[in-house]
Amino acid sequence: MAVPDEDMTKEALERVEKEGREPGLGEVIWHELDLKDPRTAKASAEKFMEREKTLDLLINNAALTSDRGNPQLNSDGVQLNMAINYLGPFVFTQTLLPLLERTAADGKDVRIVNVGSAGHQDVTYLSFGSKEEWNYQFRFTLIPPLSRYKYSKMAVHLWTNHLARRLTSSGSNVLLLVVQPGAILSDGAMMHPQERGAFTSVFAGCAPRDDPNIHHGVYLVPPNVEEEQSATALDKDKQDELYGFTVKLLGDAGIEVQGLEA
Repeated sequence: MAVPDEDMTKEALERVEKEGREPGLGEVIWHELDLKDPRTAKASAEKFMEREKTLDLLINNAALTSDRGNPQLNSDGVQLNMAINYLGPFVFTQTLLPLLERTAADGKDVRIVNVGSAGHQDVTYLSFGSKEEWNYQFRFTLIPPLSRYKYSKMAVHLWTNHLARRLTSSGSNVLLLVVQPGAILSDGAMMHPQERGAFTSVFAGCAPRDDPNIHHGVYLVPPNVEEEQSATALDKDKQDELYGFTVKLLGDAGIEVQGLEA
């Protein structure tokens, strides 16, 4: 369980134990991951690879939903919504990709599951090719923090689709999916109970590959069915624009991430 706060992890694991974790399911351990800074995201992935020799399933479910109306910037001048929901997971995943590829090469079923949002469909006309666009504040929308969240989740969808193309062209055996869990009763949003919020991610990560809803690049929504993403999310030019600026931003910051192409 990769999160920045060890105490929060302990609380979650205590709840799991109280609810009765079944025997034989192994051990859940805390792995430190702070997504605000792409440097710490990279370092976290490198530390993971020092400890583990295989990785079968990676679920990226970061979701900063509210900045209380005053968007904060990380050390690279990127709004935290974009830093935590998109840029950090991008760097973390890209750094882990060689380990995922090696695991898949041994014949294992290896998957990456990115948690997106139905809200990505509301982002239709914006661009992703500059820091100014990443930091757009949406002050003239009804709920600016929610609009910023939706923008960051559109970035997740664009990234997922771009990475799916890259994996396909390289002949990779890693399966990549993006899911929408619904609005979940948690510390930040509410509609469905927490356990239901995990259903789609668990299905994406564990359902057999011969399930008709499990295939490379699929977008899954409750109740575990395929749905088409928005036209913007499927726009290859938008995907390339986001990827290109991401590579530039990381390069300008002196952050070397293996496997990125300018």
